[in-house]
Amino acid sequence: MFISDETIRIVRLVAEYQSITTAAEQINKVPSAISYTVKKLEETFGVELFIRKGRYIELTPAGEYFIHHSKTILDDLDALKRNTALVYEGVERELTVAVNNIVAPAALVEFIAAFDRAFPSTQLKVNTEVYNGCWDALYSKRADLAIGAPHSVPSTEGIISEPIGQIDWDFVVSPEHPLAVQMQPLQNSELRKYSAICIRDTSVNFIGQQAWLLEGQKPIFVPDFHTAVELIRRSVGISYIPHHLSQPLLNDGKLVKKPMQEHKHATQMFLAYRSDGMGKVRQWAVEYLLQPEFKARLSGLA
Repeated sequence: MFISDETIRIVRLVAEYQSITTAAEQINKVPSAISYTVKKLEETFGVELFIRKGRYIELTPAGEYFIHHSKTILDDLDALKRNTALVYEGVERELTVAVNNIVAPAALVEFIAAFDRAFPSTQLKVNTEVYNGCWDALYSKRADLAIGAPHSVPSTEGIISEPIGQIDWDFVVSPEHPLAVQMQPLQNSELRKYSAICIRDTSVNFIGQQAWLLEGQKPIFVPDFHTAVELIRRSVGISYIPHHLSQPLLNDGKLVKKPMQEHKHATQMFLAYRSDGMGKVRQWAVEYLLQPEFKARLSGLA
């Protein structure tokens, strides 16, 4: 049984105006054509959708059900037409993005909002990755592009990468932690006494790395920086935190930044993406993310 979207729209129009004549005027058709469309649909369903009352008509319970549920069908049909046309024009139906957990959250929100405005019919999937998990997501084809992939590209085969800035790190402790009163640069021998708060590398096929963990030091693995910061504030452990995340807490006196004898280097970040299957959506994302002013926001510098 085939029912056209035009038929559904005509029946909904009749229900809206409670008049075949008025519905006909709205779409420049003769009333007899509207009556015929309604009658044929009722015959197809084997039910009455309307009760005729002189010049006006009212919906039956079956008609009310039809009107209520037909809106979803029309929306689905419209989406199907729109998405089919977009695919034909080279607009991807979905884009999967791997985001390094050190990227500034405000920049990520800005990117997602801009993406949704530009491609309302494309599904965007954003997954958080840690350390080499960004590269692993690309090479295993779990992601189309990665924002903030760290350090250097493991292999250039099938992957294009562009530097997008760096993340500076602060070694922080709670104001109540024993290390908070130390004035001299901290040595590794002192630091090993305390647990390191770590976020586990999400890589499956690459060797897992740690942002900071000394040999012989006890690690406590947590899911994200929010949890890490709260544990550091409670003196459960110590660690490095991206500068853009630690700065507000340092300003408020909730954390204390300490000098290190062997300070962690800044992490170079890359925008990396697969070269195969490059469509309009991925191209737009790459161009948006590589804007000089936006790259600064990814590092929390603007």
